[in-house]
Amino acid sequence: MQTRKGTDMDKLQAMQLFRRVAELGSFRRAADELDLSASYVSRRIGQLEQELGGRLMTRTTRQLALTETGAAYLEHCRKLLDELAQAEDMVAHSTAHVTGRLRINAPLSLGVGELAEGLADFMAEWPALRLDVDLKDEYVDLAAANYDLGFRVTTALTDSSYVARHIHDYRLHICCAPAYLARHGPLLAPTDLTRQRCFIYSHALFGNRWPLRHAGPHSDIEVPNWVRTNNTLFMRGLILRGLGIGILPTFVCREELASGALVELFPDVERPSLALFAIYPSRQLVAPRVTRCIEHLKQWYAQRYPTPAA
Repeated sequence: MQTRKGTDMDKLQAMQLFRRVAELGSFRRAADELDLSASYVSRRIGQLEQELGGRLMTRTTRQLALTETGAAYLEHCRKLLDELAQAEDMVAHSTAHVTGRLRINAPLSLGVGELAEGLADFMAEWPALRLDVDLKDEYVDLAAANYDLGFRVTTALTDSSYVARHIHDYRLHICCAPAYLARHGPLLAPTDLTRQRCFIYSHALFGNRWPLRHAGPHSDIEVPNWVRTNNTLFMRGLILRGLGIGILPTFVCREELASGALVELFPDVERPSLALFAIYPSRQLVAPRVTRCIEHLKQWYAQRYPTPAA
């Protein structure tokens, strides 16, 4: 007869498997990461769906997609598993001191603002910790470059070779200065952007096809490539001068939108979600300074910005 403990442990494992399959978009990738067979992972997800009494994923030979129920269940799994990891870390806290050097890679615009503030608080908590922080927007192979920890702000994680921990959610904001709007406005619909001076962030997955779901799931707007740059801080500077329109993440334009220095266009039009992830190369032998840093930043963001970016 199976014990209650065994049942709970099986459910936790199934939730962990479901989470990684959903985040990686593939049974095979999740199985490879966890050193399991793809058939075992698929079978466990199927058993989980039977236990829950609902389908979590739709599967075809070409793709895997979450159902509406699956998407909601994924958020609950993330919360529960992250809280469990946090509890385990708290128990180990007394014997796992944060010392040594932590090598971090992060996007420039994130690193010079919110991330710097969060890491400053972390260093104050652990004064023996030393940091090497490399800020650049270009793709970096963490393992090859010998980084302990990386941070990625993205609409979709494209590299399944790393362990990823969700930190915070942002939004993408279509921004311009009031002066630009006074000269070129009013802009009444997303299609009006096709006749505007638009700035493109070169590392964005969508390029100059801005993903604004104004008329169905395949209604991206192809905008003029007036200025192309690999730095959102540079783009923000041009936008503030009233020279054009660009898409900026919350952490680059939060204060400017609040002060009125920038205005947001079409805030109610659907666009892809944007999230901050902490990533690291392996689950094995993860240094306490890595796990402590991740948990600190999760708590820091939850306290500093308790509601999702609007």
